Amino acid sequence: MAQLQLRPLGVGEIVDATFTVYRRRFGPMFAIALMLVSIPFLVSLVGGCGLDAGGTTTCTSPIGWLGYIAGSIGTLVASVAGVLVAAEAYAGVPSDWRRATRIGLRRTLAIIGATIVAGVLVAIGFVLLIIPGIFLAVSLAVAWEALIIEGVGPMESIKRSWRLVAGERWRVFGAVLLVIILSIIVFGIVSAVIWLILSPVLGVSGELAGSLVQHVATLLSIPLSAAVGAVIYLDLRVRKESLGTDELAAALSERG
Repeated sequence: MAQLQLRPLGVGEIVDATFTVYRRRFGPMFAIALMLVSIPFLVSLVGGCGLDAGGTTTCTSPIGWLGYIAGSIGTLVASVAGVLVAAEAYAGVPSDWRRATRIGLRRTLAIIGATIVAGVLVAIGFVLLIIPGIFLAVSLAVAWEALIIEGVGPMESIKRSWRLVAGERWRVFGAVLLVIILSIIVFGIVSAVIWLILSPVLGVSGELAGSLVQHVATLLSIPLSAAVGAVIYLDLRVRKESLGTDELAAALSERG
């Protein structure tokens, strides 16, 4: 199996590289998602959480809400920790999901901080008009990647993303949009099949079946989110900073 090469990529090549990384490093990225998302999910189910008729999660006990909140944070951290695994595919080094999970957990507060700041900025952009919101969302597209790979703080990761994406926004937007469209089609089919198996065939209640389908979709989408983020981030650094494999491997090693 040929090693992925660090080189400038077109939009179609970014999409192809994303799914290549997804396939090659799915195992360790999925393991991170299982650890950080599935355990809290089980706690939330025990605590009486489920989807109501409107598709909104409701819980009947504090334990359920605790599991739900922990799962939401876990989804965020797993998506960022998975970036390390995805980047290792380009560095040509073995992936260790336990190590990536530990690094992600150590950076939980920084991840939450960067997400809140970015979320507020993008929300303000959408309140003003749709276009500014999209512009800001694209500009901050690789903040998580800078935070976890370079080890910078929340504010610096946002500034770093802005500098890297500058002048490349249309290409980044196009690549992300294509990956989203393809993932909606694929995961939509998978979700429909799981629903048919759980509800009509096995007789699982609609509320529980809906929760399980949503959970599986989340587990499958976390590695894809990590893969596309890592590919775009590395492509931008290759274009603007001539990032090499040795430099990337050294940066990943430092994160340990």
